[in-house]
Amino acid sequence: MDKIHKLNDGCRKYWTDGGNVSGAVYTSDETHWNFIAEVMRHCIVTNPLHIDEFLYITQMEAEIIRWTLNMYNGDKNSCGIVTSGGTESILLCMLAYREKFKEERGITKPNIVMSETGHCAFEKAAFYFGIEIRKVPVTENFEADLNGFKKSIDSNTICLVASAPEYAFGNYDPVEKIAALAMSYGIGCHSDCCLGSYINPFISKLGYNPKYLIDFRVPGVTSISCDPHKYAYGPKGCSLALFREKKTREYQLFCSTSW
Repeated sequence: MDKIHKLNDGCRKYWTDGGNVSGAVYTSDETHWNFIAEVMRHCIVTNPLHIDEFLYITQMEAEIIRWTLNMYNGDKNSCGIVTSGGTESILLCMLAYREKFKEERGITKPNIVMSETGHCAFEKAAFYFGIEIRKVPVTENFEADLNGFKKSIDSNTICLVASAPEYAFGNYDPVEKIAALAMSYGIGCHSDCCLGSYINPFISKLGYNPKYLIDFRVPGVTSISCDPHKYAYGPKGCSLALFREKKTREYQLFCSTSW
């Protein structure tokens, strides 16, 4: 146990003494993390599966979802779920599209299309759920290639992925154009906002002029992933999968009535 404490203290010293770990630690304020730890201590024995026993956890989840939906311009029909991280949010959104288009269009060999800069969690979703993933090479400017997207779509395509922004170069994909393309085919468009999460909603308010809208103001955007630990300074191990419609969210639910 002493070795673990020593190792942990060494790591903490690195990011609290002015070090920066891009993409991993978003604030080095130890007072803040002491506060977070105290909040988590009050919830350490809870289990959200037992809704009747831990109603306040369900209430917290609902409030976090609605706050974030409001920030991403969702309406009264939008909804979401809290997950264990950005990867799970992406996994469950892709599962929802797989099930949706299997039931509604009979698609049994689904594929999703994304720029090669899209997060590898989409590859994991494809691996887990038997989905073909089609990667479109970036342009010479390291941006998403809309023409490449168009060429990759066929009758088995269930979703187009847009990153806002993508991890490799920090570029925002043309979400509005990708979403319009998806809408013209009647398929899903996922706006992956994990990296920009709780900075994205404030870009315009801070006086910057974003090149593209990225949220539910865009008609063709049908789902969004967003992580509270990125710039909302929540603890790692929490994310949100947001959906434009409740019916889409239902497709990723699992229910067993025979156990």
